[in-house]
Amino acid sequence: MRQKIVTKAIVLRRVAYGEADWVVTLLGRETGHVSALARAARRSTRRFAGGMGMGMAGEAKLQDRPNAELLALESFDVYADHPHLATDVAKTAHAAYAIELSDRLCPVRHPDYSTFDWLEELLARLDAGAASAERLRVFELGLLRRLGIGPAFDRCVSCGRGDLADETVRFHPASGGVYCANCATTGDLLTGAARQALDRLGKMTLADADAISLNRDLATSCRRTVLALLREHLHGPLRSLDFIEKMSGNMSGSR
Repeated sequence: MRQKIVTKAIVLRRVAYGEADWVVTLLGRETGHVSALARAARRSTRRFAGGMGMGMAGEAKLQDRPNAELLALESFDVYADHPHLATDVAKTAHAAYAIELSDRLCPVRHPDYSTFDWLEELLARLDAGAASAERLRVFELGLLRRLGIGPAFDRCVSCGRGDLADETVRFHPASGGVYCANCATTGDLLTGAARQALDRLGKMTLADADAISLNRDLATSCRRTVLALLREHLHGPLRSLDFIEKMSGNMSGSR
């Protein structure tokens, strides 16, 4: 028996299939990460009138068919197309990165309201305001936390010490946290200031991120640490990250 599903969804990517169809990957609030076949989507001006561009948010009407690898996407009614993301290269890059990260990390068919809302809010704030490296760090760390793989920067993951203060620690991505000087002599060095900044960023809301600014050295250290952590959970490079790397050669503060 086919199951009908209606859910808010964000388009993560789409691939042309046949002469008129799309295979669309969605992050649905009620479905989680799913892929669906949208028949005649490239010809329909009624069922897919608003389009299905990457990052668009809309109400998706789906059918889940027994033993079918793909769901059937019957219609997609756009309610947020984020028009300003395409007018600024930094916004475009950050949106593409957040979407690709969600696509790669979110488990298939595992609905999670907070993960969907987190990506939806990030895209809305990017559309309304400027891109910032601080907001991107908050998004990355918040996404990992919502997926149950968030790092621990507030204590030593070995002995549990929470009074690290300004102590320089060792960061081990595979362990998902930091080690105090008594528990590890290898690993990437992380200053007390960087550790404290990462701990704060990981607990912030996206609204909080709009009010902070890290100095260049601190921002670089935080970025390097988060990327090392992400590599532990990803297989292969992120294409959107390469875009940000190239863009940042001409634009400071955008990573």
